[in-house]
Amino acid sequence: MFIRSIHLTNFRNYGRLDLDVGPSVNILYGNNAQGKTNLVEGIYVASSIASHRTSKDQDLIKFGENEYCTALDLTDDDGSNVQLSSCYYTDRSDLSKNGRSGRLLLRDNAPVDRISDYIGICNIVIFAPEDLNIVKNAPAYRRKFLNTLISKISPSYFNLLSSYSRLLAQKNALLKRLKTNEDMPGLADEQLNFWDFSLADLSAEIILKRYRFAKLISDMASKHHGSISGGKENLSIEYSTIFGVVGALETFLTKNSKYDEFMHKGLSEDDYGRIKGILSDLVLAKLKSVRNYDIDKHISSTGIHRDDIVIKLDGLAMKSFSSQGQQRTAALALKLSELEIIKMFVSSTPILILDDVFSELDKTRRSSLVSSMKEAQIFITCTDKNMIGEEIDLMGWAKDTQFYRVNEGKIEKEA
Repeated sequence: MFIRSIHLTNFRNYGRLDLDVGPSVNILYGNNAQGKTNLVEGIYVASSIASHRTSKDQDLIKFGENEYCTALDLTDDDGSNVQLSSCYYTDRSDLSKNGRSGRLLLRDNAPVDRISDYIGICNIVIFAPEDLNIVKNAPAYRRKFLNTLISKISPSYFNLLSSYSRLLAQKNALLKRLKTNEDMPGLADEQLNFWDFSLADLSAEIILKRYRFAKLISDMASKHHGSISGGKENLSIEYSTIFGVVGALETFLTKNSKYDEFMHKGLSEDDYGRIKGILSDLVLAKLKSVRNYDIDKHISSTGIHRDDIVIKLDGLAMKSFSSQGQQRTAALALKLSELEIIKMFVSSTPILILDDVFSELDKTRRSSLVSSMKEAQIFITCTDKNMIGEEIDLMGWAKDTQFYRVNEGKIEKEA
């Protein structure tokens, strides 16, 4: 799949943009703060709904406006054309029919009611300076990386996450009501039993997917990291969730000789049901064990909403023990593993966006990055188009590369 044209309305610094692009390599260059990153962010939002830079849709709306729209005209691998459109509107927008903010998703001008039916139609992998947050910052960044990758491959996973978030919000609302209503504790156990049972059941399914993909990421990221670093350091990733759960899962897979089947083909319905039941019981027992604490503090202190993937270099957690150069290499390895995993599960090659990263990488890292991009449509942003001339020659891109100069939100295609 590749993008033929991009359409932005009231998005960041773009009032209206309609841009035709090439099917191979597209270089967007210009000074800083001219709109290069905003453009590729718009491409990513059109395909993935969420931004890689902010969690607030309001931040994406052009100042003074009440909605934004991003759209892509695409050609699929079979030659068929597809149009995707992702819009967000505030309660003041003409798009709002009930006085509330909301989202409008379209495929070929027909509404798409469920986000899970939209994500994964067009897969894009973006590598940007913000990706260092995956390595060095809070678990939320790593959960987002893992959740986004799995959702692109498995729409049912996105539905599981949505259901879990709704149940957790309802449980938290009950815990807050207990804070202000002293007559409720007598009913609390009965109601919390219901929420915890439902959360434990969903948690088991989410854990199974997260564990599997964390293992795949670890294997592939370790391979890419070894290539980039010349084998001098060993990168590994460990999935961290509710205490005892990973151990129980690994014991089940090892004892029953099911690890390879689980990782590569998927468990049989009977085996899946057995391990899901084991994990669900463990999660439920843990939720009940902290119930008094949760009631006292009015929070859900334990659950998969606090999961993490621990990124280690030579056995040490990189969040605490790593240089910026090591973090940058690890982030690059993670992104290359994301690209490879999507290729493994999805028939079409993902589109690749490289947002202002070439200036941050040395020659070895840049060579490792471009060597993985031979089949993809690529968008590269930079301040100086000449800085990536060596990579263009290395990949044989010269005849297929399109250049676009970006200046104050206006884009000029070079002949």
